[in-house]
Amino acid sequence: MALNIEITDTLDVDAEALRRRIGDPTPVFKRFAQYMRVQTDQTFDRLRRGGTYRGVTWDGFAPQYTRKDGTAVPAEGGIAKVRGEGIVQGRLRPSGQRVAAGDSIMQDTGTMRNRAALVMNQTKRSLTLGPQGVNYAAAQNARRPFLFFTDRDADKLAQFAVDHLNRGR
Repeated sequence: MALNIEITDTLDVDAEALRRRIGDPTPVFKRFAQYMRVQTDQTFDRLRRGGTYRGVTWDGFAPQYTRKDGTAVPAEGGIAKVRGEGIVQGRLRPSGQRVAAGDSIMQDTGTMRNRAALVMNQTKRSLTLGPQGVNYAAAQNARRPFLFFTDRDADKLAQFAVDHLNRGR
């Protein structure tokens, strides 16, 4: 895809329209922000049990502890207690719920996933995305990155900019 410039009798009109589009990249930023929301949401979905996606790796739930005999007690519990009767319960999550088999990583209440890539600030010169109202998001992002920019994202941003400049031709 390329920006095609043709010399015609209406070049001044086309050049003025192009100047206006260059001067206001807001539509490019809005489109890219939506693209990044989708990419971030897909990251949460694809890595809900751990793994690698878009170049980042998330570890799965860590075991609660390891017994002296070497038995690792999984985050969701479910194995017999050493003392007493019954089974070990799952680890307590920040919401007060217990980790259960099949639970998703970093999606206890869904708040961070829902707010991960909101527009924090947008001007004609910049776009800032990030989680809003989630105090622990920076610490979680350091351990398991969810909002990041790849070369493929840069290519998409460039494509959106070219599309914006070509609009109306």
